Amino acid sequence: MKKTAITIVCIALLFSCGKDKSGEKEPGLFDVIESVSDLNQMANEAEKIEEESEQLKNATPISKEKLKALLPESLLGYPRKKFSIGNQFMPDMNMAEAEYENENGDLISYSIIDGAGETGSAMVTLARLGFSRDFEEQSDSGYRKSITINGYKAIEEVEKDSYDGSEDSKIELLISNRFIVTLDGERVSMVQLKNAIKELKLNQLGQ
Repeated sequence: MKKTAITIVCIALLFSCGKDKSGEKEPGLFDVIESVSDLNQMANEAEKIEEESEQLKNATPISKEKLKALLPESLLGYPRKKFSIGNQFMPDMNMAEAEYENENGDLISYSIIDGAGETGSAMVTLARLGFSRDFEEQSDSGYRKSITINGYKAIEEVEKDSYDGSEDSKIELLISNRFIVTLDGERVSMVQLKNAIKELKLNQLGQ
């Protein structure tokens, strides 16, 4: 992917993320300065991504056996109900998925996407632009923000149910600028989801 194309995506992502959803407030000087700063940061990241994109395309995918070994049989005491390796709709995509569910029906979905290869590198390239931006967004029902977990760039998101106060939570992590790891919890709090991350052997993805 050429630098120009990546930079255009940077601009699109910046302005789509930076829109005031209420439509009631026009951007002020501080917002403009902040946007320019974010754009410069994303453009610098785009140059780095461009250099590494070809390397990812030609990289050897992680083995299916190793991917399977990274899916524990239980998570937070939730037994693994099902798992899959690979994707039938995208044969060249190297990925693994698993679902964990307790007796109350609380659910954790866990996935790993390997950026090696044509399709994987394209997905990781676009995702890295999002991970490169420091942000925080809030609404009446929850929030979404960039964070760092165990040295990894990450994005956490929480939505609260207005009826019973339960949480749906989600964490996306970027590992070694190659792997995208996602944990998505239904009626699982952010605290629980972060505890689940501690049970995963994510350091093995960087080896």
